Amino acid sequence: MTLTSPRFAARAERTPRTRTYAMTPPSHYTVSYTINPWMDPSIPVDTARAMAQWESLRAIYESLGHSVTLVDAQPDLPDMVYAANGGFVVDGKAVAARFLHPERAPEGEHYTAWFHTCGVDAVHETVGVQEGEGDFLLVGRRILAGTGFRTHPDTHVEVASITGLPVITLELVDPRFYHLDTALGVLDDDTIAYYPMAFSAASRALLADLYPDAIIATERDAEVLGLNLVSDGRHVVMTDAAPDLAARLHEAGYVPITVDLSELLKGGGGIKCCTLELRMPTAGEGTTTGIDRKTTHPLSEPHVAHNYSPLPVTAATADGAWITDVDGRRYLDALGAYSAVNFGHRNPEIVAAAKAQLDRVTLTSRAFGSDTLEPFCAALAALCGKDMVLPMNTGAEAVESALKVARKWGYDVKGVAPGKANIIVAGGNFHGRTISIVSFSDDEDARGGFGPFTPGFTRVPFGDAAALAEAIDDNTVAVLIEPIQGEAGIIVPPDDYLPAVRRLCTDSNVLMIADEIQSGLGRTGTTFACEHWNVVPDVYTLGKALGGGVLPVSAVVADHDVLGVLHPGQHGSTFGGNPLAAAVGHTVVRMLAEGTWQARAAELGAHLHTRLREFVGHGVVAVRGKGLWAGIDIDPDLGTGKQFCLRLAARGVLAKDTHGSTIRLAPPLVVTHDEIDWLIDRFALALRD
Repeated sequence: MTLTSPRFAARAERTPRTRTYAMTPPSHYTVSYTINPWMDPSIPVDTARAMAQWESLRAIYESLGHSVTLVDAQPDLPDMVYAANGGFVVDGKAVAARFLHPERAPEGEHYTAWFHTCGVDAVHETVGVQEGEGDFLLVGRRILAGTGFRTHPDTHVEVASITGLPVITLELVDPRFYHLDTALGVLDDDTIAYYPMAFSAASRALLADLYPDAIIATERDAEVLGLNLVSDGRHVVMTDAAPDLAARLHEAGYVPITVDLSELLKGGGGIKCCTLELRMPTAGEGTTTGIDRKTTHPLSEPHVAHNYSPLPVTAATADGAWITDVDGRRYLDALGAYSAVNFGHRNPEIVAAAKAQLDRVTLTSRAFGSDTLEPFCAALAALCGKDMVLPMNTGAEAVESALKVARKWGYDVKGVAPGKANIIVAGGNFHGRTISIVSFSDDEDARGGFGPFTPGFTRVPFGDAAALAEAIDDNTVAVLIEPIQGEAGIIVPPDDYLPAVRRLCTDSNVLMIADEIQSGLGRTGTTFACEHWNVVPDVYTLGKALGGGVLPVSAVVADHDVLGVLHPGQHGSTFGGNPLAAAVGHTVVRMLAEGTWQARAAELGAHLHTRLREFVGHGVVAVRGKGLWAGIDIDPDLGTGKQFCLRLAARGVLAKDTHGSTIRLAPPLVVTHDEIDWLIDRFALALRD
């Protein structure tokens, strides 16, 4: 270890800032595989020497007044010594690494677990590959992010959403410099040093524009990882092997401190690689936006079961078609909670009805009546053109109830032999996540590990009336179908399909059950999607929008000769039809009875689809849907649906992916013409990423 002696007066006054670093000792350090150009398993490694060099580096930090906290090394993970790759920490938020190579992948689990113990407020796990501070370097309140060899560019979008900071993408083109920190060093909040030829021409131009006063390293400096340095704003800890850089740093007012880390260079790492900075807000210091730093993002919810993979956005407030997150960023909600907020977030009419009912009575169960239930059911029955309503809570509960009703109808009315009732469903269906429903799903993620499954279902291809006709037999009691399949990617059937389903059900004395939980209540430009084909089912299942975006409300709606098979004690729900739900649901029905919402969805939906079709053949393979509901197949070469949704989120648009490279758009029906154009403009930008 040597402290470079100053020979010239400093040109600028540099002020150090005390830092906190995490380091992992090279207890198990070896070079036993090759994942970068520096590694050669045939060259012997002296682990004891590596430990001594690492201890020297640690001693330098502590001598400068910095704190060093240790991460336990793990056997069989020799690269854990390169702690900077374990994650990225800013404002008390940790982004745990997701490594590219399987040799290092287990390190991610260890660093994730360690972050939960080290005092950070939130730990985030990204969808895409990223290797922590190896490719994410904080310069002031801007993040420089590397890509080209290790970190995927989609994670730049994720990190921007998590941190609330701007992320600048830089492309590395020389395999020797496979991480950003091998070719660029951060000196202070305004100054960097870098080797230009490690970057693409576009990235070189960007760096020159952003940092005209940067220190330019020579090839000789770069080829020994001289830029893999650590600075506290004044003292720059760097390799002793860089022949030119120390003098340039000194001339710029910095104090270079050199250290021999040659043994660890055999693994492709230097000073910065061994050092992960823990950036914790100090007392009285907020986050970038001034929002309480203790708020968390969805990717760090340790007490929430991991049954979803959410976008890295945490909603704090919402109004109309817009959501504001905990960091104050606004997003156009193009998902609409899968049609649950058709009427916009916090619709004033619906919220007013809920508030008024909260002051009266909220829950009675069905042990006795309430003055809101019958008016709600009467209005909903009239909207559907049916006699009766079975009120429930969730969409899946409505579907389960419809399945029970259909089977009981089959036994009591049609005369099917006990235990023989069969229900036909469509391939690609989505009706919920209960055991019975996943029993007839062909989504292996939904089914895997949940058997044994409920019998009594036959699955036929969606849109194939001939297959349906062949499947119907004397034991068939119902056909359950989505008029337009939502989860499958907004799949619209052939125009002759639903009329054929209706005829087959009528001719065979089989109930047609239309799951309109996503497609119904205005979403497609009509009250029910079935109306596009002039089809009236025997049974509707409704949910999502029926609750007005306020609370879960669902229903099975049919005539008396169907729902009349239920008798007291045979089916029920504690919360089904509760006074609060009935008040909200009744308000929704009154709003739909006017017809203006349906007309709005039809008009704006036509504009949405016209704009989306402009991209077919230009990054988009296909566009489907009706009304304000669109399924978009992105060119798979541009990434997965999840990756594309992350790009949209970075531009202020929330959408949701489904299978492969398909995304779905379902904005609240309050969205405006101009807001749709704004959405499309961001969509176009995301396609260019």
